[in-house]
Amino acid sequence: MISISKLNRIDILVLIVIVIIGLVHLPFPFDGDQAFFRLGALEMQQGKVLYRDFWDVKQPGIFCFYFLAGSLFGFNEIGIHVFELIYMVVFSIILLLTLKSYFQHQIIASLVPLLTVGVYYIVSGAWHLTQVEALVGFPIFLCLWLTYQSLKYEGNQRFYLLLFSGFFGGIVLIFKLILLFILLSFWLTILIYSVFIKRQNAFKEFIEISLPIFIGVLFPLLVVVAYFAWFHSLGILYETFILYPPRIVANFAFDRTSFISGIRWFLGAFYPLILLAIVAVNFSLGKSKNILTLLLVVWCAFDFGVILLQSGAFWEYHYLLFFVPLGILATKGLDILWQPLKELRSPIITIALLFLLFLPLSYTLTRKSVILARNNFALAEDTRFKYQTSFRAKYPLLRSEADFISQPESLPGNIYVAGDASIYYFSGRTQATSLRGWALDYFLPEQWPKLIEQLDLSKPPYIFIDYIQEHTIKKNFPKMLEFIDQRYRMLRQNSNGIWYIIK
Repeated sequence: MISISKLNRIDILVLIVIVIIGLVHLPFPFDGDQAFFRLGALEMQQGKVLYRDFWDVKQPGIFCFYFLAGSLFGFNEIGIHVFELIYMVVFSIILLLTLKSYFQHQIIASLVPLLTVGVYYIVSGAWHLTQVEALVGFPIFLCLWLTYQSLKYEGNQRFYLLLFSGFFGGIVLIFKLILLFILLSFWLTILIYSVFIKRQNAFKEFIEISLPIFIGVLFPLLVVVAYFAWFHSLGILYETFILYPPRIVANFAFDRTSFISGIRWFLGAFYPLILLAIVAVNFSLGKSKNILTLLLVVWCAFDFGVILLQSGAFWEYHYLLFFVPLGILATKGLDILWQPLKELRSPIITIALLFLLFLPLSYTLTRKSVILARNNFALAEDTRFKYQTSFRAKYPLLRSEADFISQPESLPGNIYVAGDASIYYFSGRTQATSLRGWALDYFLPEQWPKLIEQLDLSKPPYIFIDYIQEHTIKKNFPKMLEFIDQRYRMLRQNSNGIWYIIK
């Protein structure tokens, strides 16, 4: 059993530091993805049904997270990030309570939230915060830890541990189905361990492991299916989750440029953790054959496999899948090195070595904190916007686009933006169609005519098309531009894109 009373003074101090690091990021701006998730969550609050009334290829978990965050704290940057911070602090507490026995030195065990959640915040910019890959670390860890604990028990205790492992695995799948490969790697690892190391009967172990996991996974998935069945949306749910993703991936060739860019960001952001994790793997697996270390290494390996399967989009935030397993392994590496470091003749040398290792992370956090302080801690709306502009230079331009259609003389009604969803956020308007205007390059051929039908039916008073999406439209479905020319006239053109107003 785990208990909150097991937290010591250093644990509490570390949690306070995590809160402070998180507070620095509360006013961070939305990027296009976050603005889009916020838009979907807001439409859910207004009674619309995902996929039927607001379509995206992503699973519902991220929209539900934003829906809950917005409903509790507001559908703005502060509200979403406050909820994320609470989520991450709870995760930090769980890490402290579950991993005490994994480390030899308790002072090092207390640092695990700093090397996981703390590093996540420090390396993240506007594009990375509150992405799916950042949020799933919590339930994936719970799934892994419960799977690991199941090796220590028999009978009902083992059954319930694996049942809850499956349950949290189901939560992960609600966020992203492709992460099933990571979950399967955990369960397959303990099956192999039980059969080949503990010499258990293979068939008996397979049944005893797979049955509770299957029941656990099924429960959250059935809740989602029941919800969409209630709204007669199972058909589009099946298309979105099962049929569309492989077709979308097949339409994209291996993107060498984004792959190299993502790897460069990952190595630059996480190299201190990678170096310490190598130490942990070498000693913890090489000498003690620790099964938890093995599961963490398996997690890292399958993280990379999942990223490779998404070959059309090697985005930087995909590598946030690593921040939990790498952070735990890095803490283990520091735990292994702690005794040799303490035995150095001068403590100054120890401090200097650790300082040099974590210097890039310290510099990044210091820079963010200084910018926040210079902008009066972003407490007022104007200083908050200046702070946000420091981390997303495009924010003023996006707000100016929204200001343009927010004047008293502007036509009322929902709009359509083929571009950054931040324009919806700043304008206070929602999307006139169910099909999105964000990331049109992921559209399938049959979706383009549906989009024109929806525009024709909803008749948004304004349409905005940025130049990137205009190029995508010309390449994939130029009839859409013909439709706009027939029904709309150009109202304004700038360096960002073109505004059209209904004739």
